[in-house]
Order: sequence, then structure tokens, then C-alpha cells
Amino acid sequence: MDALDGTGARSAPWALLGAQVRRVRVVGIAVPLTTAALIALAGSCWALAAGTASASLAMLVLMPLYAAAAGLCAAAVFTGDALVELHASTPAGFRAVQTMRAAVLLVAAAAGGFALFAPLHLLGVVYNDAGWASALSPAGGAVIMVLVAYAAALAGSGRSATLVVALVWLFFALIWDPNMAPLALQRGVPLLVLLAVGTCAWHALGSPEYAWKKLGGAR
Repeated sequence: MDALDGTGARSAPWALLGAQVRRVRVVGIAVPLTTAALIALAGSCWALAAGTASASLAMLVLMPLYAAAAGLCAAAVFTGDALVELHASTPAGFRAVQTMRAAVLLVAAAAGGFALFAPLHLLGVVYNDAGWASALSPAGGAVIMVLVAYAAALAGSGRSATLVVALVWLFFALIWDPNMAPLALQRGVPLLVLLAVGTCAWHALGSPEYAWKKLGGAR
């Protein structure tokens, strides 16, 4: 019996992972990856039709849209299920479910960023391309937006989380990225800040008061 219990305990995280991948595979994985593929395709066609210089300027506008797609889809994933539904559908707690979803989305966001960057880099249409290290810009941007969505989902409202993600994305696209040239600072500083915010969100998600409030026990 103890051996069976040990086997079940070891397999539980994998079961939770598989369940959440199936749950988020369309909105959380397929939609952002499709967005990345479409942007890469647009850049490739633009380069063939109008030249690399013109395509580079176009990609300066289009590439940040991938981070927006990743963040907005993450917000939908984190707020799309009622708390009581999550508890009813899995033996894991709400925090475990949300955090596992975040892990899945972070991996998918980073992979999509690299998949977006690779063909554009090979075609030479990435603006201010500094080699393969520049892949950290789209990949890191998408990861940042997923972390923002994870923290914003504390509000419990899909509309609020979506608004926060959109505003943060606008800040990065219009203010931060154009004025923060060193890639290490451009992505490193926000990631450090959001990891700290994400840690606070993780603790808050495990709060009994938070769970009680979201279940409707608090008025």
C-alpha cells in the first residue's frame, strides 16, 4: 500500500501537467504559436517582395504583437475557469493549477519567441539584430507578458487581467523597449521585477482568505 501511495504521489505532478496542457492547448499554446508563425511568414514574404530593409521596419512593428498575443491568451487561461470549477475538476489546489498553467505557458511563450525569431534572423530582417542573443527580445517579451497575466489574474476578473496585460504591453512596446537598448537590461530588469511580483502572487493564491473570497464566502 505504501509503495502504491508513493507511486501515486510521484505521478501526481505529471498527471496535473498533462491535464493542464490539454486544458490550455488551444488558447494558451496554439493561438500564440500560430501568431508567431503568421508574423514570421509575413516577414518572410515582405522581405521577398520589398527587400530586407523594408521588412526590418515592418518587423519592428509586428514582432511585439507576439508578446501581446501571449499575454492576452495567458490572461484568458488564468481567468477562464471559475475557482470552484478548478477545485471540482482536479484534486490539486487552485494555486497548484494556476502555477502549473503558468509553467506550461512560459515554456510555450519562450519556444514561440525563438520560433518567431529564427526565420527572420536567417533572412536578416530583424531590426537591430545582434545575433542569436536577440532571440531573447521576443521570447523574453512573451515570458514577461505571461508573468504579468499570472499576477493580474489575482483580481479574478478576465476583463481586469486583460486590461492590465494590454497596458503593460503598451508600456513596453512604446516606452521601455525603444529606449532601453542593452538587451540584458531590456529584458533582465522586468523579468527580475516580475519574478518578485509572481512570487507574491503565488503566496496570495495559497491564502485561505483569497480562496474564500473567490468562492463567494466573503461579501
